[in-house]
Amino acid sequence: MRSLLLRPAALAACFLLTSCASSPRLVTEPPKPLPAEYAVHCPTPPPIPPSDEVDNVAVALKDLYDLYGICAGRIVDLLDYIDGGQQ
Repeated sequence: MRSLLLRPAALAACFLLTSCASSPRLVTEPPKPLPAEYAVHCPTPPPIPPSDEVDNVAVALKDLYDLYGICAGRIVDLLDYIDGGQQ
């Protein structure tokens, strides 16, 4: 009776070990180094001078939009580089 229970357990262990041994091993690669242009931080926004004029506020807001566009473009370029789009 004992040998009847041992056979399925041994057979299951053999299948398990065989499947683990035949599966491909994962190859880990070190991350690609970033080019220097992607390591630069986004520019900091300049301080907005206190003013009561609407024109100065509009100019400061446009400057902030320009800085946002520069930073967003850098992030898109960085993501393209990480995904392998640019070499």
